Amino acid sequence: MEIFLDILGEIAEMLKLVDGPTDYMMSFTVDWFLVLVIFAIIAKKKRKVIFRILAPVPLINFAVFYLINFTKGAQLIGFLRYGPGLAAAIIYLLISLWISKGKRRVLPLIINGILTALIGAWMVFYVLGLGASYHFGNFSHQGYKKSMSKLIDELEANYVLRDYKEIDFEALRAEYIPMAAEAQKNKDEEAFAEAVAKLCYEFHDGHLSINITDDELASKVSEKMAGNDYGFSMIRKDDGKTVVILADESSDAYAKGIRNDYVITSWDGVAIDEAIDNTRCVQFSIYMVAYPIAENEEVVKPIFLAGKGGDTVKVGFIDENGTQKEVTVKSIGSYINRLNSALMPLTDKWCYEFAEAKMLDEHCGYLCIPWESFNPTNDISAALMDEYPELKELLVSKIEGLKAQGMDRLILDIRGNDGGIDVVYEEVVSLFTNEKMVAYGGAYENNVFRKSDKWAWTVEPDGRYSDIPVVVLVNAGTASSGDMLAYRLSNCPNVTMMGLTTTWGSAQSLGGTCLLSGGKIQVRYPLIATMGENDEILVDAGKDRKASITLDEKIPLDDKAVYCIYTLDGDYDLAYARHYINGTLNKDE
Repeated sequence: MEIFLDILGEIAEMLKLVDGPTDYMMSFTVDWFLVLVIFAIIAKKKRKVIFRILAPVPLINFAVFYLINFTKGAQLIGFLRYGPGLAAAIIYLLISLWISKGKRRVLPLIINGILTALIGAWMVFYVLGLGASYHFGNFSHQGYKKSMSKLIDELEANYVLRDYKEIDFEALRAEYIPMAAEAQKNKDEEAFAEAVAKLCYEFHDGHLSINITDDELASKVSEKMAGNDYGFSMIRKDDGKTVVILADESSDAYAKGIRNDYVITSWDGVAIDEAIDNTRCVQFSIYMVAYPIAENEEVVKPIFLAGKGGDTVKVGFIDENGTQKEVTVKSIGSYINRLNSALMPLTDKWCYEFAEAKMLDEHCGYLCIPWESFNPTNDISAALMDEYPELKELLVSKIEGLKAQGMDRLILDIRGNDGGIDVVYEEVVSLFTNEKMVAYGGAYENNVFRKSDKWAWTVEPDGRYSDIPVVVLVNAGTASSGDMLAYRLSNCPNVTMMGLTTTWGSAQSLGGTCLLSGGKIQVRYPLIATMGENDEILVDAGKDRKASITLDEKIPLDDKAVYCIYTLDGDYDLAYARHYINGTLNKDE
């Protein structure tokens, strides 16, 4: 009973975040049933006439409502969100006519009540669960300029970290509304989408992201924003030198002498370090292409810079003989594929099987958690109950299987773990800690974060593997509840956090969606803060963009790493982690 009440409390908290139109439709659907009950009680001889008058009212109400709130260009979104209201209106029509034609009142009302409860439950479940869009801003009817303005207004009013990150909304209006106006003037949908993507970048929050539902438009925008491919990419090593990677032997750049590992000294007439510093890593692809943490963005800036330029670009470099050269190289097409190839080793998953387990040698085991979801059928119920015994049983069986093979040290791979539900990370962490850990959801109201006991995610300590030395491998794609998994593991005494970069750096809960002009472009953003027991924001950085998850051992991005990753296509992180944990333990022994 207590768990049931907690679930109802959690739902009630989330319903406070629902936007006005959705709240109205939900309320009307339930309240009209009370109207019918009241009239069934007070109506006497004129009952038939009254119920004939009442019968079409819900349908008329829905028609007017949908005329105002229709999702232009995205009919399915409107249908899924508001369709249950139409179903309820039709049921009310039929029930009212039934009552008006007969002497029975109780049976129709009972049937009506059951159906209304089911429809109401589905509306709540879809909006809060499946749709995960508690607060919905529908600006699909408006032009690019007004749509952009409304989007910024919506984010200023509802984005949960707006003050924590010290967002200057007036500066955003001054820059991006004119961009949207220009796109509207030129009827340039791609330019509008690019402006929205750049606006999202300004928040440095991976959960505040653009989504383009039209595949053709998405492809054009992603290619345009990636830039031109000059036949190679670049990476800056820890020693400060920027070197060539992924050189294409068929390119003009290769023909003019640019090879892998050559040091780049200038880009389009600008010294390379200055050019890198001026690079913004904004791209439309998937929402994971975001770098909220500044130190992570510094790593990938040279990769993004390699696509910046016109049909040709001047490149200064030092060849294998130490000779300084400068050549003008031609573009060979869109940079999108080479960009993604360069980014993937730093952001992608390295395994695609949940709880994949194996021995790396006679002592070192390997376990991978690539996402925070286990069984789609049971995930939602597990999240509501805040426990997942089925998952814990699997993890224990995997680790015990490794121990039976001689494992006394473990590499836990959560690179590219792009999130899911919190209960998964709770069960994983519980096995490695003896400390209870609690995170809370919180709203931001009246300039104050207010955490709620109804939104509580608890790691109950199990600790059966708290004495096993563990290296946790992360990268810039360890995101969302994957971020929380890393954050909690980083506080376990037996854990060493390791990676070429720290994690993504965004762990707040989504819930806000804006549908922009024409219905092809959406922006999603967080509504609920993830907070600690002392009311602090967990994981997400403020204006300084500094990581809260620090690496105990940073994998050096040196010559050996660059060669292994980009020439041999090898898993350098895992090799380094294995060498580290074996070397450390053997040294201790």
